[in-house]
Amino acid sequence: MKTADKYKYWLMLSQYDLDTARVLIDGERWVYVAYMCQQALERQIKGMYVYHIGKEAPKSHNLGFLFESVTSSPGFQSADSPFSEERKEACEDFLTEVMFFYMSDYPFSYKKIANRFIDAATASELYRRTRETIAFLRSLQPIPETFAVEDLIRD
Repeated sequence: MKTADKYKYWLMLSQYDLDTARVLIDGERWVYVAYMCQQALERQIKGMYVYHIGKEAPKSHNLGFLFESVTSSPGFQSADSPFSEERKEACEDFLTEVMFFYMSDYPFSYKKIANRFIDAATASELYRRTRETIAFLRSLQPIPETFAVEDLIRD
């Protein structure tokens, strides 16, 4: 699979997760809205990783690590983009906030179960900010031509 196709794959997953978050808002499943927002951002950044670094994205859910890997890469830094230090810091702050909502089912998270439940206002605001952040991140590299899932599963 070519780099462009891998990039499209990650963008497709990111958009699917973002669309799923919208459906979950309609169904008032607030915890899962937060989770899907985290997943949408993770997949967007993994697409950027593949695009700018030219390697498979690491198997990591750490948004800060993935984001720093992309933004410090020579491929990203050589791109002509409107990415100021202030905007980078704002993205980093939001990604750190989103990581708070990452759901873990491991035993060490039992005592933090109350932290998993969020209200409608928090979920809606997280969704709004996620959409804005993803739109901004997508503006930093060329948007691929329209594609369908079938295009990505061909040999």
